[in-house]
Amino acid sequence: MSAPLVSLGLASELLVMSGASEVETYPDRIVLRTPSEPTYWFGNCVIFRSDRVDPEPQIAQFRADFPDAAHVVLQWDAPTMKLGPGHARLAEMGFEVEADDVLTRDTTPEAGAVPEGFLLREIVSDDDWTQVVALQAATGEAAGQGGPGHADYIARRYATARRQVAEGLGARFGAFDGATLAADLGIFHDARTARYQNVATAPAYRRRGLCAALVRHAGRWARQRAPEAVLVIVAEPDGDAGRVYRRCGFAPSERLVSAHKPGY
Repeated sequence: MSAPLVSLGLASELLVMSGASEVETYPDRIVLRTPSEPTYWFGNCVIFRSDRVDPEPQIAQFRADFPDAAHVVLQWDAPTMKLGPGHARLAEMGFEVEADDVLTRDTTPEAGAVPEGFLLREIVSDDDWTQVVALQAATGEAAGQGGPGHADYIARRYATARRQVAEGLGARFGAFDGATLAADLGIFHDARTARYQNVATAPAYRRRGLCAALVRHAGRWARQRAPEAVLVIVAEPDGDAGRVYRRCGFAPSERLVSAHKPGY
């Protein structure tokens, strides 16, 4: 049997894809496939088991594993990885190189105050999920993630998420202003790990404390179900979201490095 992943960030990404993806293990790499979502780039990727960054052979390996893919996603199971010449070479080749913080908390968040006028609750109804898709699409486009295939990607991604929630693998929570979804996030867990996913707030509702309230609320839900689970969230090192998570008691534990070439 191949060794498990060292990186908590990557291991929790596989957790999030439970019931949706296929995982192939090899001595030098892990191949993650999501057949129902071919345009989900990070759901169809190659994770190399070392900190060696060798662009041409690793791109060729991805092409061999995904001969029909329009995109390329490479990741490395190296929690202390620093950016180096190999990453610079990938950037020169047109890849987007990201080095994100893996933030963790091993205690239950305090309840905290819910911003006045808002209700935090699980995403349940057809209308709730329709609003999730619309919010995630809008925030993605605002962040420059639009494109001809983006709407299809979002529709498939959240159809899968809804099936996972129905199967009891996790939950999705929203902050509602009346009937309007203002912010939302997902969280998936097993006995050891709880991973947050796709935190989004509509532009008109930002800087009101909704993100922090949802992070605490979902963390408490997960720890009630899995009292020993470490809470895990991934964020850009210097971004506003990371600062919010730190104020919620999360601290950096790893670095998660990836390189991707978009498929649309």
